Amino acid sequence: MFLIYIALFVSVWRCHLIGAINCFKCANVADPGQCGTLSSCAGDELCFMEKKLTGSLNVYYNLGCEKQLACDALGGGDTIVGKKRNMKTRPPKDRTKRDVTLCNKCCSTDNCNQLLCSDLEKPTDSVPASSDIYVRLVGGSNAYEGTVEVFFNGRWGSICDDNWTNNDAQVVCNMLGYQGNGAQAFGGGYYYPGQNVIWLTNVTCGGTEPSLYQCQHGQWGVTQCLHNQDAGIACSSVTPEDDVIFLLDTGFGGVIFRMNLRTMSFTPIPLSTLYSPESFDYDPSLGRIYFVDARLLQIISMKFDGTDIRVIKQLDTNTRLDKIQIDPLNRMIFYSDDGNNLICSMNMDGSNFTQVIKSNLDNPRGIVLDPRSKTLYWTDWGAQPKIEAASYDGSNRRTLVNNNIKWPNGLAIDYDTNKLYFVDGGLGTIETITLQGTSRREIYKDAGAHLFSIDVFDEYLYYTDWNRDTLMRIRKDGSGQTPVGPPSFRELSDVRVQKYGTNLAGVTTPSPVHFDPSHVFVRMSGVGDATGGRVEIFANSQWGTICDDHWDDNDAKVVCHMMGFSRENAKATSQSNQGSGFGIISLDEVNCTGTENHIVDCGFGPQNWAVHDCTHNEDAGVLCEAPEALHFQESNIDNFLVFCDVVSGLLIRMDLNTYSYTSIASNNSPNPVAITFDPNDKMIYFSEVYTGSSEIRSSNHRGSDIRTVGNSLIVGAVVDGLAVDKSRNLLFYTDAGNKRIVAMAPDGTGLRVVATNVDQPRGLALDKKAGVVYWTDWGVTPKIEKANYDGTNRQTITSTGLKYPNGIALDVAAGLLYFCDGGTQTIEVMNTDGSNRKVLYTDFGSHFFGITLTSKYIFYSDWNKFGIMRLNRDGTNQTPAGPESFRKINGLYAYESSYTQ
Repeated sequence: MFLIYIALFVSVWRCHLIGAINCFKCANVADPGQCGTLSSCAGDELCFMEKKLTGSLNVYYNLGCEKQLACDALGGGDTIVGKKRNMKTRPPKDRTKRDVTLCNKCCSTDNCNQLLCSDLEKPTDSVPASSDIYVRLVGGSNAYEGTVEVFFNGRWGSICDDNWTNNDAQVVCNMLGYQGNGAQAFGGGYYYPGQNVIWLTNVTCGGTEPSLYQCQHGQWGVTQCLHNQDAGIACSSVTPEDDVIFLLDTGFGGVIFRMNLRTMSFTPIPLSTLYSPESFDYDPSLGRIYFVDARLLQIISMKFDGTDIRVIKQLDTNTRLDKIQIDPLNRMIFYSDDGNNLICSMNMDGSNFTQVIKSNLDNPRGIVLDPRSKTLYWTDWGAQPKIEAASYDGSNRRTLVNNNIKWPNGLAIDYDTNKLYFVDGGLGTIETITLQGTSRREIYKDAGAHLFSIDVFDEYLYYTDWNRDTLMRIRKDGSGQTPVGPPSFRELSDVRVQKYGTNLAGVTTPSPVHFDPSHVFVRMSGVGDATGGRVEIFANSQWGTICDDHWDDNDAKVVCHMMGFSRENAKATSQSNQGSGFGIISLDEVNCTGTENHIVDCGFGPQNWAVHDCTHNEDAGVLCEAPEALHFQESNIDNFLVFCDVVSGLLIRMDLNTYSYTSIASNNSPNPVAITFDPNDKMIYFSEVYTGSSEIRSSNHRGSDIRTVGNSLIVGAVVDGLAVDKSRNLLFYTDAGNKRIVAMAPDGTGLRVVATNVDQPRGLALDKKAGVVYWTDWGVTPKIEKANYDGTNRQTITSTGLKYPNGIALDVAAGLLYFCDGGTQTIEVMNTDGSNRKVLYTDFGSHFFGITLTSKYIFYSDWNKFGIMRLNRDGTNQTPAGPESFRKINGLYAYESSYTQ
């Protein structure tokens, strides 16, 4: 009791010492920075601020004076998040309507309470904006590999490979925000010989340094090296997607960069030159980037590594795409269309397409979403510029800002303070308002700037300025403007800062993504036929090998099963028996039981990916069918795809359950085009097209018995299509060189002409039951025709709306004919008599070539893509099938024993 009296006495004594102070005093204000009323407090009072969140997610502040004793009860001025409820009273029945106290604080000097609980209170220096040096990767096939370049003294330059080791590579990987596990060093200008200064030589790192700047090295700019000695690295692709700034530079044609938030080092995400992103957004829950392509008029999605590219929506030719924004919580996409003056929405897969705002729009641009209230905010920089808001369904539309504004561009929401930030490219200003449009305040102005995009992170606003060659940053109060990273860009048009576990739950995730097991594939390479080889594994755009430590037949069983072989005959090989690989060693200490369906089920994840103590002299391999093992028919290989990659000259067999694959040795065919498969004799037939002639060849599934069909080359022939009907002992082919359709026995004998005067025949399909052959003709008068096997009853099925009809496939049971057109860029379906024709799928970025069917899917090849593509039979849900590791795929054929084409 005596101690209590002492405490009270000391408290009262302190009040008298402090004396009266002046404090800001306002009630229920949305922006404390706008509170201008001062009040003189009593001698026993301190300045006070309270921050509250209403049930409708509005934030307001109360400022004024509070008794010293009450302030002491707050715990010395520390924030209390949510006051304790009196346990004797029941909570409100509708908890969503109650107000929640976010902050209570006191301070004891004049006018000290205006920013106590606001976002301006604690600016932090924990996120740097610059570094002594920066690194980037160039010339690699993915975002994790390439020649290392260093930015020093205002210039980018390379590093000489003298004494360049894996320890040095590990430091560079860490600077880029990747895990250092398994980092590989390369010399000899392996990826891309540089053209600028060679900055360093004899770099010597221990592997744990935070930067190359801390490593031992020679004098800057003093070397005797040439660019054919440029150093490169490969980092593990299975690494946490965390602390990333994604940037889009439209000045470089639409390059998306990933910059490390802490070091500002960066690397481009490789993307085909087919695509030109205009703006983008990031879905952290699946690690996917969504972007709009203004040239192709498409909404496109891809993984964070640039793979698994999917066309979500093909739009009409009047479209002029501007901004895209996703709601990862409610799984929706919104975009602005300046051509049709629309703001539209759809589900993440492109379904449920809706024109949300379709009137009174002039030049819609920036979009930002509040997933909590399902509210859409947008800018309009037309003749009457403004910022508006509406519900996701377009209702409750309202204007928030329509004066003192010129070219409103980017928008961003601070979900912690419920503020909306926007940039004006015409006035050079950054301003803030509440989500209701009140308390407008200019926080930054630069009359020489052309501000375009903005994002909120921590205590900072990251923004792009078309008149600067760097990303820019300021504090939320407008102070501390600084460039972020090196001056290396041309026209930054979009920025997204991604830090997991921060911001709004559902908009960011509690932990970073690493990889999707459904997009991890294996292949067999090196020495051996198509039933064995060195095992390589694909994850996040990168192929790597497997170390043979504890590698045994149980592990081989899983790999062979992924290839579509029987587990029974699987044998493990070691010591690089089937050749040494190159690059990352992805797995070590594999310990499968032999029953798993996928190798990642054997206990692998980001925690042990690329962790090893091996060299490529220990690469693991498999034999799925030893020479004495069962033959192909007895092995019961089913549900696969065979196709030709014209650049590598290889025939590929891909399992359609796992999309893993093996190469059928074909002596590096110079130009494989058409391909088909006969399920009766288990033979693959394919064409090789040369200048002035063609050759048709056959192979077993091993690639060990490749033969020429017939005795010699077919002079003058261009064989683009093949189909086999073993029940009638017939092999059909199209001959564009001699303008005919031909049939012969599979051994090349009994050749006869089915049809002549066919201009440019390409694809073939057979109705084996009815004895009818169908073909496409992309000549001067493009058309699709059919005839009986003997050439009688020749008919044109369709000849309108065609340009380059290429691949063709027949569903006999359904009486449907599917075809793709490389000119109209469509995949279509019709009845076999040409009636009921309709477009299933359109892709303005495509050049379709081959098409084949299974019971559920359409598989097709596209000369502008680097892998096999797949659609549902109704044309929806376009997605790559397997890794995008090829160059130019021609013909393809799917075999599924339970389905007859």
